Amino acid sequence: EAGRMLARGGRGAAAATLYDAAIAARPERRDLIFACVSDLHDFGAAAAALDLLERHCLPSDRAATAWAVLRGVLLADLDRLAEARAVLEDATEAAPHEAAAWTNLGMLRERCGDFAGALAASDEAVRLAPDHPQIRLNRAVLLLRAGRFEAAWDDYEWRLRQPGGTKLPVETLLPTLGPAQDALAGRTVLVWHEEGFGDTLHFIRYVPMLAARGARVIAWVPRALARLLAAVPGLDEVVTDAAALPQYDWHCPVFGLPRVFATTLATIPSAVPYLKAEPGLVAAWRHRLPAAAGCLRIGLAWAGQARPWVPGFALVDARRSMALADLAPLAAVAGVRFISLQKGPAASQPPPPGLDLFDPMADVTDFADTAAIVAQLDGVISVDTAIVHLAGALGRPVFMLDRTDPCWRWLSGRSDSPWYPALRICRQPAPGDWASAVRAAVAALNGLRSPAASG
Repeated sequence: EAGRMLARGGRGAAAATLYDAAIAARPERRDLIFACVSDLHDFGAAAAALDLLERHCLPSDRAATAWAVLRGVLLADLDRLAEARAVLEDATEAAPHEAAAWTNLGMLRERCGDFAGALAASDEAVRLAPDHPQIRLNRAVLLLRAGRFEAAWDDYEWRLRQPGGTKLPVETLLPTLGPAQDALAGRTVLVWHEEGFGDTLHFIRYVPMLAARGARVIAWVPRALARLLAAVPGLDEVVTDAAALPQYDWHCPVFGLPRVFATTLATIPSAVPYLKAEPGLVAAWRHRLPAAAGCLRIGLAWAGQARPWVPGFALVDARRSMALADLAPLAAVAGVRFISLQKGPAASQPPPPGLDLFDPMADVTDFADTAAIVAQLDGVISVDTAIVHLAGALGRPVFMLDRTDPCWRWLSGRSDSPWYPALRICRQPAPGDWASAVRAAVAALNGLRSPAASG
């Protein structure tokens, strides 16, 4: 338990020391090795996990498919893709009936640019384990990232079958709607926040479409979103208290809304803005922001919400977040005043020399305040986090700094987004190469003209 607490707190090296001692005391407990390694992996310590695995496993362990799959996953998380692929290819040959090996091979092939091979491996995994929620979800993400939305939505709903996947009865999950324009007349639909703030900001765009089908729509969201979302057209009520949910006929998590409308790449509802900053807040923040004085005002966010309580999310966050120091090249862009939009622990990072960064975020109480700030900016530069979705929903120009293995929403091989017309993706050409992504953002920023220059 002590090791798990350390791992959960981001202290992987200290946790590994405790796990070493535990394994040394009970070397016959082979299951203990896998449990300790998996724990380190879940909370972001992939290097320590791989070291523990390779030092303690015996030749008999190494013959097991579970060992190969775990080692392949750890190698992939450390961006040692060629080694990981070889391990997983060997595992599927040695144990062709092991669905876990096939599904992980599918995800790895996709990272290596082999979509056809990835889909073949994912299909085989589903054939072997058709009722396994994670395997179904893995294939869905693969299809979504390739833009094959219509083939993915059914698999994507399997996420709700995982432990804790849905807070509400599956019997009242909103079904996919047919062509009838009054399909929801007289019905109340509860739309609920599923994972991150950005996810709800992204998919709340579907609320007016539900209302247009006759629904009375209620949104159940965290308090940080409630004030901003209250003004969404077609939204009748916003609730934040799980203990006081109103009566409803159907419910739908925000990630399920594209499925409800059978969304394809061609039918994405991309009209912006679909969120609006409250005019009174805009006026209040106008006097608290630095004057433009003929310069561009550009918002910056360099780290996402870590979510250390979610197993496995630490690795995702480590790949999508960067250090404020990585944005140092922005200081060379003339005629720009940078405004911090960063919340959380990363906000305490000092700006690199030459980067003049105004930070108003200590006085920000929720996303309504942040929206009032963003609405007055000429653009936003951010890693893949809620700020991207907020700025995109407000119709502001966004330059998103993205990792090599992006969230499915950003698709593959594109620098634009069908979700947000004013968004440009500045993606790493190789894992960890933030310098190239920042150079692309600098070039894009140089292409923007300040209000003074365009007048």
